[in-house]
Amino acid sequence: MTDDSGDGGTWGCVPAHLGELLDLVDEAVVICDRADGPVRGFNRAAAHLFPRLRPGGPVSMSAAAPLARAAARREERFSAAYEGRGLSGRLHTAGGLTVWLVHQVGSAQEAEAALAHEREKSAFLEETTRRLGASLHHGRTVRALVEIVIPKLADASVVVLPVSGRRTHWHRAGPGDARCSGEVAVETLKRVPKVEDALYGLQPRPTVVRPQEMAALDEVMPGEFGRGEDALVVQLAAGGVPAGALIMLRGPERARFDDSDIELAHRFAVRAGLALATAALYSQQAHTIAVLQASMAPEPLPSADGLRLGAAYRPAAEALRISGDFYHVAPSAAGGVTFFFGDVSGKGAEAAVVAGQVRQSMRTLAMVRTGPEPLRDLRLLNDLVMSAGHRFTTLVTGSARPCDDGSVKVEIASGGHLSPLVLRDDGKVAEIVCEGMLLGAVPDPSFGRTECRLEPGELMLLYSDGVTEARGGASGREIYGDERLVDALASCVGMQAPSVAERLELLTTEWLAGRPHDDISILTLQAPPRRDAPPHRPPESSGGSGPAGESEAP
Repeated sequence: MTDDSGDGGTWGCVPAHLGELLDLVDEAVVICDRADGPVRGFNRAAAHLFPRLRPGGPVSMSAAAPLARAAARREERFSAAYEGRGLSGRLHTAGGLTVWLVHQVGSAQEAEAALAHEREKSAFLEETTRRLGASLHHGRTVRALVEIVIPKLADASVVVLPVSGRRTHWHRAGPGDARCSGEVAVETLKRVPKVEDALYGLQPRPTVVRPQEMAALDEVMPGEFGRGEDALVVQLAAGGVPAGALIMLRGPERARFDDSDIELAHRFAVRAGLALATAALYSQQAHTIAVLQASMAPEPLPSADGLRLGAAYRPAAEALRISGDFYHVAPSAAGGVTFFFGDVSGKGAEAAVVAGQVRQSMRTLAMVRTGPEPLRDLRLLNDLVMSAGHRFTTLVTGSARPCDDGSVKVEIASGGHLSPLVLRDDGKVAEIVCEGMLLGAVPDPSFGRTECRLEPGELMLLYSDGVTEARGGASGREIYGDERLVDALASCVGMQAPSVAERLELLTTEWLAGRPHDDISILTLQAPPRRDAPPHRPPESSGGSGPAGESEAP
């Protein structure tokens, strides 16, 4: 039956007299081929509740949102608030057709439906907080943000990020599984004032934007959206700091944004803005730390004829991997290399700043001086460290020059650093005694200077206290200590300088077993073994005595 007055139902699948009977039923009846349509017919009550239903059309969000939502979720029952009414519905099948039966609930039932709707919104906001808080990666947070609003609030969404220079980035999700991103010119954004206001934090409440106002953003909008339907523009901010603008779009078959949608979008924007601003801040800090780490990490070791070099460097993880240890090796015009190795007290950013100052000062002195003056360099650095504040540092500086007989002559000056160790050709370990005072401790310190010779195959080790003071073992509190280091070095006889540095670092980290530690730095200098030298065997002990300027290591 078709009632031309608009008060009756529309039927195309039942006899006319049966349609007239169904129009007498107070409950809305909608008959479809499937739960989501197409619609075969509906009675008078259904036409009253869902005036945009059309025979042959789909059960869409614009025509009958509660039915469309339940069909999309494959629910056979629903309770929902729709256009100021509380509705309750259920799904049946009969004669190969799908039948929706919907009735308007009373005040108590309506209150219950409103409560269910509010719980649904709360669950959506809770899921938003959980998903956006799962990552501090800015890119992943943006991608999650544009996906979350689909399909709850929109069929497609775009996030435009804060302006940086003449262009800014955008990310889009929808319709369906489509995902893309790109850049848009700032001049283009100026032609859409409400989006520009949202980007600059001047639009605290979500606002509906007409299609003609969004025309300038055709390159950003998906092709099937943005030309005929309104968009909802939402400001994303945290603490008054803009974090972006969210543009939400709906297809033509879906209802327009109403006051309930706008309120939910505003509550969503509060959470999304905070997550986006937090991720942006974290990304900026991570970038800053990465730049600091790169600038403060030791440079690669150079190649030097007649000399082998090795190093290991492991900053303390809890100090953001920014170290107060430092070393530098550079080729010398006179042959061989010059080097320095030091350790600023403490760890983390403050120690790393002082380490950077000392390292840069040492490199500058090397460029301006006419010849090596290690004691003078140490005195100048002492003044620098004292002026820098309350930190002090240890430092050993020197040179290593190959000799014609294959040995290497090493000269060092020390400012309170741990004594270097020498691994002799016979597997014994000797300590190079070179006493000196800490840099930055007193105004007029005294420093020590000495020299030693490395015969072919012999090696000198410089190390920071992060090695010997590493706490681990069975109790987790026992320090690695000097004796273990001497034994470990003695076991490296016959190994090349890079392998020795790597092995000592490995033994130290095994001792730590993942526990927190101080900065660990190791530098090895070695005279290459003679080609006809026989293979070495590990020594039975690491005792012995050395020449003048050396003492037997403990």
